[in-house]
Amino acid sequence: FKPAETSKEKITIGILTGDLHHLALHVAIKNGYFKNYNLTVETRTYNNGPDLMLDFVSGTLDFAYVGVPPAMTARANAMASGNVTNLPIAISSVNLEGSAIVVNPSRISTVSDLNGSTIGTPGAGTIQDILLTIYSQQNNLTIIKHEAAGVSNLPLFYQQGTIDGLIAWEPTPALTINNYNASLLLTSHDLFPNHQCCVLVVNQNLYNQHPDIVQKMIAIHEAATSFISSNSTEAAQIAVNYTGLPLSVVQTAFNTVIYDTTINRESCATFLSALISLGRVPSLNQSQVDSFLDAFIKQQ
Repeated sequence: FKPAETSKEKITIGILTGDLHHLALHVAIKNGYFKNYNLTVETRTYNNGPDLMLDFVSGTLDFAYVGVPPAMTARANAMASGNVTNLPIAISSVNLEGSAIVVNPSRISTVSDLNGSTIGTPGAGTIQDILLTIYSQQNNLTIIKHEAAGVSNLPLFYQQGTIDGLIAWEPTPALTINNYNASLLLTSHDLFPNHQCCVLVVNQNLYNQHPDIVQKMIAIHEAATSFISSNSTEAAQIAVNYTGLPLSVVQTAFNTVIYDTTINRESCATFLSALISLGRVPSLNQSQVDSFLDAFIKQQ
């Protein structure tokens, strides 16, 4: 990990609240990787991916750690509206899988029990919302979605009995198991094996005008991801420090998250096809999936 010579630059990065998927960013900050590249970082936190992407396409953010469905939806809809300056470009994977459905065991014990149940999600258009929709269609289930204004509200809704269970990014499922005696019903591996979850995206304007900064961000992210793989104990402690959660919760959550920098294009295509079928990206049709991904994914 050799820093490059550069003048000091400031970058703004969007992240999701309490998201264990974004551990690489916190590792990079804690270990001084940005300083090694003479970059200063401002982070901005959002309730979910769609909220984050609203700011992103307005030009507020340089980079973001975000679920791939919200990123693709934002890109397609921005293009349709004529905003082609601040489009998101995916330059690296952040993680694969890493979500789970946890439920009240007195109400739900099998997949068939999901039929007619109320399951909380972090919001419409989030990757968890899309995963649940795809899974329910494949299994002929009718699931009532309860969309939270913020992922942190989901365990509270569960505790109050407002919902029968929830699907969310880690560590929210692990927290609900630990604090409220929920049961793990399905991991996102069960829903969609090896699926792309979060990606690192860059603003297209920055991508075109400052490729040097983009290369530094990629190097930092790759170094941080490698650190997680090689130093799981230290990485877990960093996660504890920024989430404020017990180590046991973080360790439980780690069981479902795959930290990997290689984008799974095939699963991105599946998500995009689903978004088109669901009418979330009305400007696209199924014949445009490959050309869209060619422009969206620019992993080197």
